[in-house]
Amino acid sequence: MISQKNRIIFIGIVLCVLVSACSSPESDGKKAAKKWCDCSIEYAGKMNKVYETYIENFDSYSFKTRIAAREEINKRIQEVENELNKCREKATTYHNKLNDKYLTNREKAAKYQYAYIAQNNSFTAPVVDVNTFSSAISNLIQTIIPPKPDLEKLKRDLIGRKITEQPNGYHRQGWYWEIESPNELKEVKIVNATENGADYILDVYLLLQGEANQHEANVRITYILGQYNDWTIEFLETQEINIVKTGKYNNCIISQRKGWSSEYYLEFTNQCDVSLVVGGAILSEYGGEWKKFSTIVDANGTKSVGGLFSISVRDYQIHFIERP
Repeated sequence: MISQKNRIIFIGIVLCVLVSACSSPESDGKKAAKKWCDCSIEYAGKMNKVYETYIENFDSYSFKTRIAAREEINKRIQEVENELNKCREKATTYHNKLNDKYLTNREKAAKYQYAYIAQNNSFTAPVVDVNTFSSAISNLIQTIIPPKPDLEKLKRDLIGRKITEQPNGYHRQGWYWEIESPNELKEVKIVNATENGADYILDVYLLLQGEANQHEANVRITYILGQYNDWTIEFLETQEINIVKTGKYNNCIISQRKGWSSEYYLEFTNQCDVSLVVGGAILSEYGGEWKKFSTIVDANGTKSVGGLFSISVRDYQIHFIERP
């Protein structure tokens, strides 16, 4: 007499045998392909749900910044994509396992592969309208107005910006100070902040620290938001930049007006063993306005300014002598 438990086990074994007997290269190929296709179906369902839920509940998230809003949707998308990769890994493992059954029989192996490929080729993956969803999400994110730039953000944004000499400045045309490190920002002060339409404009005082000297600069910075994730500098306008005067090197330079006829020039002699930059103004023999200049005089060397084929110096002023 067979017990009820043994009867169930026996029936189960019989069913497994029958199923195994009914399997074929063609049916196995279709089953393996279905595993792969099911991953795409599951992915599309979950991805559509992610987009729809995010859009529907957007206001409830109370995002403070656009960056946070984008990070949230990107995180959710990545989670679904990770699940898709895991599903496909399992489908590939299943495909390889069934394929191994037919490795010793070329005919059956070919039938298996043909059925697998045919099933995949006949499958049409569900659509995820990413463009429409992305457009809707972008429009929602644009409604978020991040906080205006504060002092710390301003300091970060200044890295890589150039402070250029002005037409009436001491340095040569094209001279600029590029801020390459936060260490160069000895002092940053927001003097004034205004709004002009969609622009946010800051008047800023900078004290820039170089290797051997400091420069003071007044700049105007225009921030825009637009399509950006955060307030972004559109452009920086230098209004003024000047070297900070210490006076400690004033006795190092001897200046003389030399020349003949109407070709007078300045000669600077450096009595110290460090290079120095001399800045000042020159009045031409032929009148006009005072013109600013600067020149570097090597350690224990001499340097001339003006003279032949240049400005004939009628008078001059020395405004600073500092390390270059």
